[in-house]
Amino acid sequence: MSRRVEYTLAPPQRNESDGFDYPDGIPISYNLHRLRHFECEGSYPKYPYGSLVKFYAMVGLHRYNVLEGKNLQLDTLKSFNMRINCGASSYYITLAARVPDSGLKQIFQVLVHEERLGSLDMTCTIARPRVTTNVPFLRPHSESEYDYMDNDELPDWPSEIAFDDTKRFHLVKESELRDNDWIRLYLELTLVAHDRFLTVHYLSQLEIVKVAIEEVEQPNASLNTKTTFVYITYKDLAKAQIGEPVDRKAIVRKIINETTGLLRLRGDYWSGERSVITPEEEYMLLHGGEKVRNNEQRSKKLKRRVGVHRLWRWWYQAYKNRGLRSSSY
Repeated sequence: MSRRVEYTLAPPQRNESDGFDYPDGIPISYNLHRLRHFECEGSYPKYPYGSLVKFYAMVGLHRYNVLEGKNLQLDTLKSFNMRINCGASSYYITLAARVPDSGLKQIFQVLVHEERLGSLDMTCTIARPRVTTNVPFLRPHSESEYDYMDNDELPDWPSEIAFDDTKRFHLVKESELRDNDWIRLYLELTLVAHDRFLTVHYLSQLEIVKVAIEEVEQPNASLNTKTTFVYITYKDLAKAQIGEPVDRKAIVRKIINETTGLLRLRGDYWSGERSVITPEEEYMLLHGGEKVRNNEQRSKKLKRRVGVHRLWRWWYQAYKNRGLRSSSY
């Protein structure tokens, strides 16, 4: 059966750089969306969500480094255009990247689309050296590669016994953690996506304890699509000062398509009290295929989740998943 593909065409008078670098912003288009411009340089720059925009820029460079085999790092944010709407937004970021241990710098453009508010769920579709083009930007709304990346599922936290399976998990050594700063980026972005007003001081008090990486093959994915789950155990030392649990966990799923260049990140975090998969459930997953729970089992799992996250948070999460999704980019 043929697939229908729809496109969003940028306004003709403003298509020369795909939504980047417009100091006057972009007027309201036919779909009632507009871009607002923010400068990040100068003596007293004022722009919203400073940490979030910085991390989005770093994710773009991370994507470029993975696909191109480079090691560029963020030098400075220069400006960004933010799509103004009532839900998830898009960020057209212009930044300066540097090569470590050298004075070389290059201007980059990064485009990030948020899929929802209140949790880490984003797609990076552009990460490139700055260019100008006279070709309008066409974004497919529906295509097979992106449909697979739209899967929202995150796995349950594996049992401690499961982490002993070296064929399934790679336990990151301390030396590897220092050399792979993207792991901390994933953790900090997961928290900031949930609370956009977290300070740099707060984030500095996160202490990573253990990291396990799992590479999986999804049945519906193409050969060029790779899925990685990153399991992070960490201490939130700032929470200790107010009497909350210090030991916490986070899961981040990365999906990257090496052909299209699309990078999707989905993440969540919680205190160490959240229930995990038992050894029996782990055995069922590994040897019995898909789990089938009866109503009583589903009810018990729901009660455990509500007990940890509080009922109001569960309602709020359901509201976000239903209503606050990006309608277009």
